[in-house]
Amino acid sequence: MIQSINPAADAFLASVNQLQGKAQIYEDQLSSGLRVNRPSDDPTVISDILQINANQARNTQIGQNLNVVSGVVTAASGAISSAVTTLDAASTLGSEGASTTVSATTRLQLAGQVQDQLQNLIGSADTSVGGKYVFSGNADSTIPYTLDLTTANGVSAYAGSAATNEVEDPRGGTFSVSQTAQQIFDAPGASVFAAVNSLLVALTNNDTAGITTALGAITTAQGALNSSLSYYGNAENQLTEATAASQTIGLQLTTNLSDVQDANAAAAASDLTMTNLQLQAAFSA
Repeated sequence: MIQSINPAADAFLASVNQLQGKAQIYEDQLSSGLRVNRPSDDPTVISDILQINANQARNTQIGQNLNVVSGVVTAASGAISSAVTTLDAASTLGSEGASTTVSATTRLQLAGQVQDQLQNLIGSADTSVGGKYVFSGNADSTIPYTLDLTTANGVSAYAGSAATNEVEDPRGGTFSVSQTAQQIFDAPGASVFAAVNSLLVALTNNDTAGITTALGAITTAQGALNSSLSYYGNAENQLTEATAASQTIGLQLTTNLSDVQDANAAAAASDLTMTNLQLQAAFSA
């Protein structure tokens, strides 16, 4: 092995290299704003930085999911509110048809208007956002209901599926934010569709007793719709709270990352000046 012929020169070069290395680190800190630009800058905090970055990515994704779901829930709430108004209109038509002074011809005309209301209810049940049906459960690419006056409830069989998907809460756990069209509009014993269709049939048949019975069914259905409207109101509140929590967590994670990774610009500038002076002194000597 060839030995150095000048140990003092080797020591000088090693010292210069060390100072130049420090100067480069301080320059990197000033240009990037980060104290840790590479693992060798501070190996003790690399694990913390990676974990915080992973937590930030997860929290960001949760926040984005919450924003998307919030739009869907708002649309769902609006659709049910519209359905409540439609059902009220159907009830008003039924009350008019229940009058003993109304003729069979008038009831038949009212039946046509009630059918329009039934179609409007189906439209509410078939609400979609971004090409996805809000009330089709997990099968959100399938339209849940279509008009079919040959059935007892006036609509086709429910074509969607159960709603089992849940939303992740940034604070931990998950919560449900959706019901199916079957739960909302065609629940056993409180079917909105069946109530309105029974009114349609009674008016068409000039059946005053049937009209009265149908009006009672509509009252029951109104309670079911109001219950679903309350469900979505609660879902909106949960989403608002979860979104706020995601924003708070995001700010905290940013602070945590800054604490372990960000550079102290004033200190870096001072250290760089001192290191450059030391280099100048070394070369002058």
